[in-house]
Amino acid sequence: MLIGRLLGNRYKILELIGEGGMALVYKAECTLLQRVVAIKILREQFSADREFVDRFRREAQAAASLSHSNVVNIFDVGQDGDTHYIVMEYIAGRNLKEIIQEEAPFSLNRALRITLQISEALRHAHEHNIVHRDIKPHNILMTAEGVVKVTDFGIARAVTASGFTQTGVVMGSVQYFSPEQAKGIPVGPQSDLYSLGCVLYEMLTGEVPFTGESPIAIALKHLQEEPPLLDWIAAKHPKSVVDLLKRALAKDLEQRYPSALVFSKDLQEMLGLKPDETNLEDYPTQILDFTLEHEVVAKDEPAPQGKKSFKQTMQSIGIVFISLMVALGLAGIGYLYLIPPRAEVTVPNFVGFDFSAAERIADENGLKLNVVKREPDDAVQPDGVLSQVPKAGMIVRRGRVIDVVLSSGIETVLVPDLTGKTLTEAEILLDQAGLKRGDVYAESNKNVPKDRVVRQKPAPNTKIQKGAAVDIYRSLGPEYVEVPNFIGSSLVKVQSELASLGLVFNNSVVYKTSPYPKGNILDQSPLPGEVVPLNTEMSFTVSSGPAGLNSDPAGEERINSE
Repeated sequence: MLIGRLLGNRYKILELIGEGGMALVYKAECTLLQRVVAIKILREQFSADREFVDRFRREAQAAASLSHSNVVNIFDVGQDGDTHYIVMEYIAGRNLKEIIQEEAPFSLNRALRITLQISEALRHAHEHNIVHRDIKPHNILMTAEGVVKVTDFGIARAVTASGFTQTGVVMGSVQYFSPEQAKGIPVGPQSDLYSLGCVLYEMLTGEVPFTGESPIAIALKHLQEEPPLLDWIAAKHPKSVVDLLKRALAKDLEQRYPSALVFSKDLQEMLGLKPDETNLEDYPTQILDFTLEHEVVAKDEPAPQGKKSFKQTMQSIGIVFISLMVALGLAGIGYLYLIPPRAEVTVPNFVGFDFSAAERIADENGLKLNVVKREPDDAVQPDGVLSQVPKAGMIVRRGRVIDVVLSSGIETVLVPDLTGKTLTEAEILLDQAGLKRGDVYAESNKNVPKDRVVRQKPAPNTKIQKGAAVDIYRSLGPEYVEVPNFIGSSLVKVQSELASLGLVFNNSVVYKTSPYPKGNILDQSPLPGEVVPLNTEMSFTVSSGPAGLNSDPAGEERINSE
């Protein structure tokens, strides 16, 4: 029981206030600073995964660098025994999903103002190379004053980067998935903007853009369909609203908003706001580079002759002081404390190194690494560095973030079951699985309709490399023949002809007395003119000649021919 427990000798757990698939959220008191905080505690199955925990801590620490009025601040990341936790700003309010369920559809002004605040939070995060990856109303908190607070920055990234999976669990929320997430490819800032477009759509309509019977069905709609209520929105709101939504929800990245900054500007324009009328932060915090110039040029009027101005006097004192410090430094006294570390470093080569080794090298050189995306690579092991920006050998400032692309290794997928499908249907399934159609062969099969898949290579549910080809065997179907009229013909002659006609003799003959010559066919099955599948068996009734020649008193004799 966590209630009443003191985490890290500092945070007293007060009550449970929320649950998610990954963590439990508690209200707590920081006994050191005497303030209320929220603590997110990882569930046991996540805490047991060392790789995930390490990545989770790194991403949470990166998210802690964010400082914006629309972002839930992260105060601390810690561990108490087997308990891993994040300490965050406590927001006394509801999440946007709860408000939508009770109050949607929102007025246009209200929806746009909320969207603008979320967009500004994303702009700030993207400028710090942090992509949220799970923007949804559940992760957007609203204060009593109506201020938006976006939470859970970095967590989705930690999950996807670690490859942590659970049966039946999709990381992220499929109702707000970007097409890139639905495809399972690396995502960037524009993915957050698509998800934000889904949130705006829901605020205006009270409905999510797409629904379906399964997560896969919904993901496919994100890839292929337009949201159904755009016409309804167009009837209630200006055309510019629909245009904004279409651009935010564009499947093609080139047609989608390129950045949160551009998105925010369009929102401001629609709201009739000027930049200084918003709560936008004009400039992020910067570290300024102060250097000592060789000469000090004074713009003040010269002092009267024979006297020094106060500024000149202080400059002289400063020069003497600096000279003294340099002299002491050269003498070895206090050198390490008076001379700052070198401001610039040469970028090492990270390509080919494992990410953990690359991080150590970066840290030794005063640099930081940011994983931009992962790409499959046959030659480089998973988590190996494929590329970097800036490149090795460039001179950069200490503290610079180096963007790297990591290998995801050889990407494998499961071969879908194509049997019974048309060629078009088979190609769609292969494309959705990240595979391509190989060679197509034809073979007769009376049990499978013509042009349907009979079998495939590799077999269904086989793991193969993504992008590989799957060979298909299609059915020619059961071939048909029209049964000739054999009545009156000699059985011996017909037996020799059946194979060439695509028919089969069933080796059973019924002999019957008749006035017709012995051996002539009296009746047949199937009957003349019938259309039957290829290789259908034929049976015959054959004359045994006139009465008296038949050994059967009843006049009929059955003979099995071998």
